[in-house]
Amino acid sequence: MICSGCGNEVPDTGKFCPKCGRPFDKPGTLAADQPEAQPAGMQGSGDQEKEGNKVEKRIYLLTGAVIIVLLFIVVLVVLILGSRGENRQAWNEETGQEKEGDTDEGETAEETEGAEEDSGEDIDREIMLVTVPVDYMSLRSTPGLGDDVIAQLTAGQYLRWHGDVVTEGDREFYKVIVEESNVEGYAAADYCVEVEYRDDPGLLTTVDVTDALYTYDQMKEDIAILCEKYAECLSYEIVGSSVDGRDIYEVCLGSPEAQHHIFMQAAIHGREYMTAQLVMRMLEYYAANYESGTFHGKSYRELLEKTAIHVIPMSNPDGVTISQLGVEAMYHEEIGQLVYDCYLRDRESLVFEEDANGDMNWADYYRQEDFDREAEGKTEIISFEEYQTLWKSNANGVDLNSNFDAGWQSIDLKEHPSYGSYKGTYAESEPETQILAAEAVRREYDCFISYHSKGQLIYYDAAGNDAQTSQASAALAEELESIIKYKPLNTQKGYNVNLGGFGDWVQLSLHGASVTIENGKHPCPLQIGEFEAIWNRNRESWAMLCENLYE
Repeated sequence: MICSGCGNEVPDTGKFCPKCGRPFDKPGTLAADQPEAQPAGMQGSGDQEKEGNKVEKRIYLLTGAVIIVLLFIVVLVVLILGSRGENRQAWNEETGQEKEGDTDEGETAEETEGAEEDSGEDIDREIMLVTVPVDYMSLRSTPGLGDDVIAQLTAGQYLRWHGDVVTEGDREFYKVIVEESNVEGYAAADYCVEVEYRDDPGLLTTVDVTDALYTYDQMKEDIAILCEKYAECLSYEIVGSSVDGRDIYEVCLGSPEAQHHIFMQAAIHGREYMTAQLVMRMLEYYAANYESGTFHGKSYRELLEKTAIHVIPMSNPDGVTISQLGVEAMYHEEIGQLVYDCYLRDRESLVFEEDANGDMNWADYYRQEDFDREAEGKTEIISFEEYQTLWKSNANGVDLNSNFDAGWQSIDLKEHPSYGSYKGTYAESEPETQILAAEAVRREYDCFISYHSKGQLIYYDAAGNDAQTSQASAALAEELESIIKYKPLNTQKGYNVNLGGFGDWVQLSLHGASVTIENGKHPCPLQIGEFEAIWNRNRESWAMLCENLYE
């Protein structure tokens, strides 16, 4: 065999190469055929290499786990911020405030953190407004009534306001953000009403506000339904009946045993029947939100436990029925003949002309005996059907708001029954008038409110009032103005205002604070298109009245 070290031929039986001395491990096998012996100090290095591989693997696994955890955290943060971004326009149903997380698009993470803190402070200062134009209102890029209109808003739209007010001419304008579109601009302040509580319209399912023809029978049915559904805070009683035999209802909102009481009546004039629809909607609203509704930090329950509101929704149910359905709906046939006789007398003095708002309206010229309709070119004669829609009086042709014992003798109106402006044969001659008078003295009321239409005004005071009653009525009108945004007007300065009304009698006889709220803008009967504005103006007024009496 040949030595692999030096190439010398070696005997097969040798243990060492005779030339170079290279050892053989076993006979016939050279050391070069076996793994070389490791140098001193390197013994066990293979095991160390194996152990090092194990450590390296552990490091890789640990690093991978850390990376996975970090990725999970990053994804979680992105999801949270994304969720906040999606909810930036969400409103908290209980507080009416925006949820936290409102930021502007394009902010970095660092900017977002600071912005969220600042945004929370802004939200605390935000005021919720609702629009209340009769027809529509304009949102402009600058304050005033210029041509820079950027949107048109209808009644019932919500706005966000931070208190910025600009006076332009004789009007104030708010800088607002339209909630549904996030468009920013300036809106006329007198068409924006501040509201604290954001209600759920889905709760109001009983009183129909989709049609202006809200009838006596509907009201009667709704009262029964509401008082059964909300028995904790609503109750009713029948306090008398009308000329034609219709029951007159009084509904109590709150506890009849409350410390304070407020008296309200509506639809004393037949054609002003939207006022009945309004107060019925108000009754349902406060009952439906009895537990959840709040005003200036006090719940509706708290307010109504202290103050009960007593409402006669339809003081003149016969007049309402004539205006809505005509004399065919009367129980007694002779009423139809009376109404037709009134028509024959009144039709010559009723003139179809444009009113101050630009609406065509039937004006009554009964005081102008020398009026020449031919010369004026106003020859149109009202039909009997349309005449009935104008009906204000009761079924006896008496204007109930001229029939109270308040300067009644001096009232100079028509001398015969009519659709309106006939004071009756003597003060409080009518059953409806007597009922209102009796209910007004049944309790000690803190104030009285009558709902009428139209005019967008709050009438207060009465000729002959003592100073204290005048001041109390003026203060009540001012308080309501802050909520409703109708201008107060002293009745002694109003156009064509007579005594003999319910509010006049309350002030002159009972010395009670009393106002008349004239809702709506267009000719009566009001169309359903006006209801949303009227409703939103008045919605929180009852809570305000209760809070003022809260002790």
